[in-house]
Amino acid sequence: MSAERLLPGLLAVLLVTANLLPGEAVEWRRGAIGHFELWRLWTGQFCHWSGLHLAGNLAAAAAIGVIAGRPVRRWLAALPLAAPLLSLFLLLAAPGLESYRGLSGLVGVLVAGAVLEGGTPGRLLGVAYLGKLVFDAATGSTSALLP
Repeated sequence: MSAERLLPGLLAVLLVTANLLPGEAVEWRRGAIGHFELWRLWTGQFCHWSGLHLAGNLAAAAAIGVIAGRPVRRWLAALPLAAPLLSLFLLLAAPGLESYRGLSGLVGVLVAGAVLEGGTPGRLLGVAYLGKLVFDAATGSTSALLP
């Protein structure tokens, strides 16, 4: 079976499992990862604080797929591989971050895919996403729905 077919299934399993298990057991938590609870490198990117948080992240991912089209599917399939890399990046780049839940970082990976392979609509999406990140940084708050 090809990786292109296997990875979307793994993505679905990670998403369902991480949201059915207690969040405390699967969230990205710095101290727990330091104690070799390495599954959190994956599950922390897929579990969510609430159903609304999950719905907002899934809606963002779906919107990226609609805007950027078929080329972003490869990026979607790569999310199970990107999750632990993003988690390791958080360990190094955000030393004050103690816990994390959600697809927000992985949605950023999809935006990067849209910018690189989604033509003009993908590049416009990238500009809009960058504007959202600048707004969040300037106001010190984030949207309850948008990653």
